[in-house]
Amino acid sequence: MATTAAASAADAVQEKAAGPLQVPLLAPTPESRPKERTPLTPEEQQKYDALLEQVKAWAEIPSTKGKAGPLTDSERFWLTRECLLRYLRATKWHEKDAEKRLLETLTWRREYGVEELTAEHISPENETGKQIILGYDKEARVCHYLNPGRQNTEPSPRQVQHLVFMVERVIDIMPPGQETLALLINFKASKSRSNTSPGIGLAREVLHILQHHYPERLGKALIINMPWIVTGFFKLITPFIDPNTREKLKFNEDMAQYVPAEQMWSEFSSGKLEFDYDHAVYWPALQKLCGERREARRQRWVAGGQQLGESEDYLAGAAEPTLPTLPTLPTNWNNAAPRHNNNTNNNKSMDLPPPRPLPPKPLPHNHPPQYLLLRISHTALNPADLVTLSVMPFSLRSHRKTQPAAVPGLDFTATVVDVWNPTPEPGTEGGEARFAQGDSVVCFPPLSHILATGVGGLQGVVVLPARYAVKIPAGKTQKEAAGLLLCGCTADVQVVDYTQYEDLPGELARRFGDQPFDNIIDTFGNQGVYKQCARYLKPEGMYNAASIHYSDYTFWALLKSGLTLIANTVWPRATWLGGTGRTWKAASMMDPGREMMERVVKQFGEGKLRVVVDSEWPFEKVLDALDVLKSGHAAGKVVIRVNEE
Repeated sequence: MATTAAASAADAVQEKAAGPLQVPLLAPTPESRPKERTPLTPEEQQKYDALLEQVKAWAEIPSTKGKAGPLTDSERFWLTRECLLRYLRATKWHEKDAEKRLLETLTWRREYGVEELTAEHISPENETGKQIILGYDKEARVCHYLNPGRQNTEPSPRQVQHLVFMVERVIDIMPPGQETLALLINFKASKSRSNTSPGIGLAREVLHILQHHYPERLGKALIINMPWIVTGFFKLITPFIDPNTREKLKFNEDMAQYVPAEQMWSEFSSGKLEFDYDHAVYWPALQKLCGERREARRQRWVAGGQQLGESEDYLAGAAEPTLPTLPTLPTNWNNAAPRHNNNTNNNKSMDLPPPRPLPPKPLPHNHPPQYLLLRISHTALNPADLVTLSVMPFSLRSHRKTQPAAVPGLDFTATVVDVWNPTPEPGTEGGEARFAQGDSVVCFPPLSHILATGVGGLQGVVVLPARYAVKIPAGKTQKEAAGLLLCGCTADVQVVDYTQYEDLPGELARRFGDQPFDNIIDTFGNQGVYKQCARYLKPEGMYNAASIHYSDYTFWALLKSGLTLIANTVWPRATWLGGTGRTWKAASMMDPGREMMERVVKQFGEGKLRVVVDSEWPFEKVLDALDVLKSGHAAGKVVIRVNEE
């Protein structure tokens, strides 16, 4: 398949004019190539075929604004194979949901008038070059620059239309094999305007349009000169973002890693492309380029029989036959990976799927990860579970086609059903026989792993990396160990119960003022204790907090907590400016590591640590148990009995 845009002889070479460039670049560098697409599995191909048949059967596109009617040629042209696949991926491969989303987008395109937006209508919005389409990244994505500091108009519907118009132009010139764009955002402040940010209403509308009507289009987002408040906000939400999305976001990095320096605007520090925006030159040149490429695509579509479900690669100029079939994996693909198990009782073992990438800290190359198939016995509830269920936006915990949402449960015990280790190397941790069938284990996967994989303690059977598990000592039960690791890994030499004192900071100062702490770990998130910590924490010490305590489990309470967290992080430490003089650091969503977990379990086995249980609930009463946890009156751990030991 061709990997660069089909271009005429005139497009092949773009002569360098004297002085800065003022028109769009015509093609990626020869070294810039899209990644090969992942082949469809037989199941995915079947779902695509079913969706295609449903789309072909549509009688009309619905509308409440008098725009209803049968599919037009331009809509059939828009309904490509890759378009249908994007909507399937966006809906976790649910054909009915994908069909519904496609119909909603076609209705929106008609009612919004996407194809009626003209360059003349949009032109005033771009007179200062606040959006520029220029060059390609190293994977041949079109680079779309956003420059908020060049804002030149007041908030209006045309500002939203401007973004839609420019995204459509980016799509016009995408080369074969590439269906995503690279977004480059420069938050450099304006010299003439103090407020260049869109209003909340406009921002919400833009976000809705991009999420619902341009799914799976973002390939990379490269952002520079971010204001501190935006930086702080992203630090707050980063642990909750889908790892695939998180990997696309790059902040204040050397952008030459992602965009060839010769095709990156010199406004970015690594860019060597001298470009000067002159609206009278750039705007007509962009419209001419996009119009020619769009017309060439349409002519190829007509020549191919005007078929619904045509290949975008073919339309973009690749030397491919009409409606090519993407390669599919063999029907036994899920058994293709070799299985390694130290247990010889094969009639009780089962093949596990190949391991998925693990966030956030992949093991070194010479330490292949070991996986466990676990039957969960008991799960201890924690406030983080309430946050996952009731406060965290659903979009941040729902992204896997096989797991509709992240299942809560950070702290649980289980029985090992099977052990799986891909190609262990002698002498490595991956080859070490730490576990065998029938072992009782206590587990603590961090929240980042739960959000990325959907694996949590409130389900019957899970596959978990062995590094998140420790064997329970002989003589101890799984019920006794439930809830051990999360609390045990945040314990320190001195433990102070915050509920016992009306003036907790005063009590800490009285008891430890003469011998202040080296560090403080606050597992509750008491802001008052932090604000007065100079009385009992050494100047070089660090205040580690699991979070900021929520007044209740609502989005607004989480937002207030998050803003306080940001303030603690960035507020001046100098006491004369109102700071504490002590460093504050968030310690939530941690991955304590195998060494610490094994040390805690050893102390548990020796009787030095025990878990205080408030109540035990059967699995079918989990909602009642969550209410007890939420009430704040539990006198110990609230434990769910998922399965019998």
